[in-house]
Amino acid sequence: MTTIFDIPGSYPPNSFMTSVQTFLTSNDASSTPALSLNDAAVQLVNTITNSLDPAHALWELWDAFFTAVATCSTSHAPHLALLDALRVQPPTLPSNVPEGSDAKRQLRSCTQADGMLHWEALPRFGMQWRDVHDVLEAWRDWDGVRASQEGESQENCSDNSCGGDKYFLRFSIFSAALLKAKRGEAEVHPIWVFYACRDVLEREGPLPRPPKAHRLPLARAWALDVRVAATWVRDGGRVLWETDQEKLRRDWAAALDGKTELWPRRRGLTRERWRLWGERLRRLRREEWKWDEETNVVIAEAAEVVESLLKSSTSDIDLFAT
Repeated sequence: MTTIFDIPGSYPPNSFMTSVQTFLTSNDASSTPALSLNDAAVQLVNTITNSLDPAHALWELWDAFFTAVATCSTSHAPHLALLDALRVQPPTLPSNVPEGSDAKRQLRSCTQADGMLHWEALPRFGMQWRDVHDVLEAWRDWDGVRASQEGESQENCSDNSCGGDKYFLRFSIFSAALLKAKRGEAEVHPIWVFYACRDVLEREGPLPRPPKAHRLPLARAWALDVRVAATWVRDGGRVLWETDQEKLRRDWAAALDGKTELWPRRRGLTRERWRLWGERLRRLRREEWKWDEETNVVIAEAAEVVESLLKSSTSDIDLFAT
C-alpha cells in the first residue's frame, strides 16, 4: 500500500512525513543541512526501535520516504544518501512492544533470528518498494484529475506535477539509480531491468485499451513506458549483464523463458536478446519526433550501454543460453 494518491487530510497524518521531507529538502545540493546524515538516521532508528509498534513505524517511514521520492522533481541524491546513512547503523533491539500483541507478531517479519532490526538490510524496504512500484505502475496513466462526490471532475493539482505518469517516472528513475549505485546488492533486483525491456522493447507499440475517463492519451502513456524502460537499461543494464546467470535462472526461469511479441523463443536471457533490445532502442531513437528531448537523450544513452555490453564480450559463445 501507499498513501501517495490519498487526498490530504483524509487519513491520520503519517508521523514521519514531515521529518523525512524536511530532511531531504534541507540536504539537497543547494541547502545547508539542518541535520547531518548520521544524526538524521540515528533519530529515525531510535524512533522506530522505541515504538510500541515498530513494524507499523517502519511502514510509515518507507511510506514517507517513497512519497518523497515520487514527489521530488530534482535529484534523488539525498534519498540515496539517507539510505546509506541508515545502512551503517548498528542493529537495534525493540524493547517496548507488548508481549503477545499483534505488534509483536508483525515485528517478526522485520527482524532477524536474534530478534533485532538489522539496518544494513533496511528492514521492510524491499517489500514496500514492490508494493509502491505495483501501485504506481497500475496508475501511471492517471491524468491527476479526481471525480468529486457530486460526479464533477476536479483538478487534483494545479501544475500537473502529480499525475500518475510523473509519480511513476520519478519512482523509476530513483529505483534504477539505486540499482546502479548498489550494483545489484540492494533492495532493487536487476530482474526489473529485464521486465522493463520485455514489456516495452519486445513490443512494436502500446497495447490497445478501451477509452476511460481521466486517463492519459495512449501515445503519451507509451512515451512514458519507453522513457522508463530506457532509464532501467541506461542505469541498470550493466548490473543485469553482470548478474550471476545461473542464480538468475534458478529464481526467474519462468519469466526469462516466456515468449513475447518480438521474442517468440524460449531461450532466456541470451546475447541475441540483448541485440534485439539494442536494435529496438536504435529504432526508437530514429523516431525522435515522438519523444520529448529528455526521453530522446535517455534512449540514446541506453542504446550506447547495450552496444558497449555486446562489444565487451566478443566470443561467439552465447554466454546466456539456456
